[in-house]
Amino acid sequence: MSPWLKDVIRRHGEDDGYTLVEAIIVMMLSALLMTVAVTFFTTVSMQTMHAVGTRQSTADASNIMNVVSTSIRAAVRNPTAASPNPDPAIVAGTRTSITVITYTDAGPSFELPQRLRYSVDSAGRMTEEAWRATEVGGYAVFPALTAAPASKRVLGNVVVNTAAEPLFRYFDANGNQLGVGGTLNATERAAVTSVRFFVKVRSDTSKEVVVLDNTVGMPNMDLGLTED
Repeated sequence: MSPWLKDVIRRHGEDDGYTLVEAIIVMMLSALLMTVAVTFFTTVSMQTMHAVGTRQSTADASNIMNVVSTSIRAAVRNPTAASPNPDPAIVAGTRTSITVITYTDAGPSFELPQRLRYSVDSAGRMTEEAWRATEVGGYAVFPALTAAPASKRVLGNVVVNTAAEPLFRYFDANGNQLGVGGTLNATERAAVTSVRFFVKVRSDTSKEVVVLDNTVGMPNMDLGLTED
């Protein structure tokens, strides 16, 4: 019983009781206070869930952006025995997937680069697949792209880009977009000097979507080229 109601009973005396009107007022006030309390609790709970969800999605998005951007930035052309000019740093590039040769996490000695592919699997998770190189005659030689990767890991989920929102866009030194048709050809792969990575991520434990957009320069593209 509320203190106000107890006070009413005390003032009227035990024999006098209290009127129906007073009882109705007490119930109305109690209902109003309960409504305010429930509304406040619901609002605070929703704001807390929103904040937690945003943090979770941001963590996944940041991890994806950091790993992919670092690998693209550290991409290198790969010298081969068959040509005076090295192979392009981008082995394959589409709107939803990129495969690069890079020195990111290649090892403590960084003697050989590795080949990394970033793509989204059927569950909406951004994955990294890695192939190790073998040294043959002083050159880093990789297995075929169809070979099973040496390792695979999930960077984050869930990637929610629509078909109209490509993950990867490719640009040459003059800022011209390459691979507009969807897939880079051999000439375009050799001309890429920057990659725009646009990703929308919703953590699997959240409803909040975080959007990150970054254009990554590739400073090593002139290394290893010879004069015609």
